[in-house]
Amino acid sequence: MTHREHLAHADRFIAECKNRIARQREIIATAYENGHSKDIPVSMLRALEENLRSFERHRHLILDQLKNADRLPISGRSRKDHVLRLASNFKFDRRT
Repeated sequence: MTHREHLAHADRFIAECKNRIARQREIIATAYENGHSKDIPVSMLRALEENLRSFERHRHLILDQLKNADRLPISGRSRKDHVLRLASNFKFDRRT
């Protein structure tokens, strides 16, 4: 799996985690409105927030690896081959 694919996975995990956090906040609000205990839902929210921080740290590491990979010298390949390899990692949206 390429760094760019790892980055896409990390972005999806971050987006999903943010959605779960938003949903968990709704659950806490509903529990509060109905007079139910908020201890367990708040604990779950804290765990989700910690997961989000972990996903964001992981994403940062991937970005650092991408930057370092782009700075490495091109050995044993022509510049054209290098550019073609980089271009193959991008997906273009043709729905416009």
